[in-house]
Amino acid sequence: MGTIAASVILNRAAKTLLDETGVTWQPSELLDYLRAGINAVFLFKQDCSTRNVPHALAAGSKQAIPQDGTQALDVVRNLGPAGATPGAAIRQVERETLDRDDPNWHTATGPQVLHVTFDKRDPRTFYVYPRPPGAWSVELVYAAHPQRIESASDVLPIDDLYETPLHAYVVAYAYFKNAKRGDVAKSQAYLGMFTQMIGAKSAAQFQFAPLPSPVDSQKDR
Repeated sequence: MGTIAASVILNRAAKTLLDETGVTWQPSELLDYLRAGINAVFLFKQDCSTRNVPHALAAGSKQAIPQDGTQALDVVRNLGPAGATPGAAIRQVERETLDRDDPNWHTATGPQVLHVTFDKRDPRTFYVYPRPPGAWSVELVYAAHPQRIESASDVLPIDDLYETPLHAYVVAYAYFKNAKRGDVAKSQAYLGMFTQMIGAKSAAQFQFAPLPSPVDSQKDR
């Protein structure tokens, strides 16, 4: 969640477009472009809108993230039966490791969750091992659809550092409207700025992200 209002980006875009009075582009039109821009950022970088919540496990090993989510990112630790008791960390492993060491792991039970495994082909699902009997919760981090902004006074649903890429996106699509005036080149230039800045953000985030330590599945059981 950001801290600046949508109006900051909209006013900045209007100044760039030399249309601060909204003659060519109505404020509602620029707001539509901003909504589309937020969705575009989320499409490129789903971790721009995340939730970190206590999550009650379903029965069995197979689990699903909440309905507003698009991708499971991490299962951090055990939180006990009521979801309020911080417990042991949960380590990620490859499913093939669990399949090889214990083909019946999907039905295994234990006092707490030790491992979690994900499948990129099914991003809304994850599996836990073992599944504690009865009610049990874990700390879940997942990507969630950004909240829709309804007015210029609404706060950005993603971090403030996306202000400049979003400005570029709004201006790009505003210029695209004026194709007969020869603004297509300007539109393409600003859209290129948007994609370049989002790509640079992704590269920097990947470069400085902490790396997971190797997992010894036998030792960690």
